[in-house]
Amino acid sequence: MNLSLDTILTNARELVSRLRRDDATADTAVSQAQFVQERILSMKQYGDDLAELNDISAHRPKTAILYNIQKENRLIRQLQKENEELKQLVTEHRSVLEKIMYKYRQDVQRLILMDKEETKAVNLFNASLAQDIQDKSSKIHEMATVMRRAIDIDDTNSASQEERINALLLENRGLKEILAVHENIHRTKQISEVCT
Repeated sequence: MNLSLDTILTNARELVSRLRRDDATADTAVSQAQFVQERILSMKQYGDDLAELNDISAHRPKTAILYNIQKENRLIRQLQKENEELKQLVTEHRSVLEKIMYKYRQDVQRLILMDKEETKAVNLFNASLAQDIQDKSSKIHEMATVMRRAIDIDDTNSASQEERINALLLENRGLKEILAVHENIHRTKQISEVCT
């Protein structure tokens, strides 16, 4: 799982590029094999036609006919050999293509798993952060209630101004904490949006 998303995407692009090249090469090999097959068939037909012509023209010298037949047989064997080589090429290309597709599927599965795990981690972090905010908010609310009661009780005292200032400072501190938590949430959301 130590692959990064960029690495997997780069590998996937390279695999697709290789697949396209191998597919084009396989198509070329198949078309060449078909061409060779057609030539072999035409050579066989040619041999049959020659045999038929030889039967018809029995007065021609046999050595020339045998020479032509041997020449055609060599050509047919050469074409058959080329056809076998092309078939082997097609088989090799298919094997390589299957390996590339297997690797590509593995990379895609890894990418999907990483995405799911990342989503779970972000959701867990957001839930934890929301609970923190709720806890701090309830504490601040309690502190504000206590401060209001203290202010109401001490309103008649001359020393109540100093206590009022302290309460306001405490409330100010609580509000700063809320603000800091809010900024933290905002930053976390920006980070999670960048990650996704």
